[in-house]
Amino acid sequence: MANPLFGVMFVGHSYPIFEHQLQRVDATHWVLDVCTTVTPNYWDLKEISIFLTQPNTLDPNVALGLYVKTAGSEWLYRGCCHNGHPNEVMPLQWPLPEAGPVPPGPGAIQVGISVEPGAEIIHKEGSKLGAREDFAKRVGMDLFRFMESFQKSSMGDHLLVPANALDRWFTRFSEKFRRDPDFLTRDRERL
Repeated sequence: MANPLFGVMFVGHSYPIFEHQLQRVDATHWVLDVCTTVTPNYWDLKEISIFLTQPNTLDPNVALGLYVKTAGSEWLYRGCCHNGHPNEVMPLQWPLPEAGPVPPGPGAIQVGISVEPGAEIIHKEGSKLGAREDFAKRVGMDLFRFMESFQKSSMGDHLLVPANALDRWFTRFSEKFRRDPDFLTRDRERL
């Protein structure tokens, strides 16, 4: 068997899973059924790594894109690797329907790998940067709402908060983030 082109690994939950262990859909697409290959408790899987197994194995004009899908959702882009960036760790952020978590089962939770033109991947990576900026805004809004909760009466454009408000917020935020790293991104309220 030839050396695999790439592998994926669920950080803290799996050993490397190589190209030949995924279902090959066509010459440029692979799919991994998470519930049958890794664990039915897919919600425990928070991060994934994609990596090339050897240097310069890809055409220099292409990259491997990584996508996730749950039953009833579209494929959502999560990250990439290419010859100049041979591995990446990225958050999975499973898409959840409004009805709640998808019941685990064969085909319900999937990871897809696609060979794509580098220009398309660069565009998708730019969208990820926008998502990070959105995340930063959400953290700022969480802090603002926490500090605003101390306000008892209107003081115009000023907030009067306890001296330890930032420490209290950070403790609360850290505990909430450890329990549910996706709590800010799941809230779709526009900023």
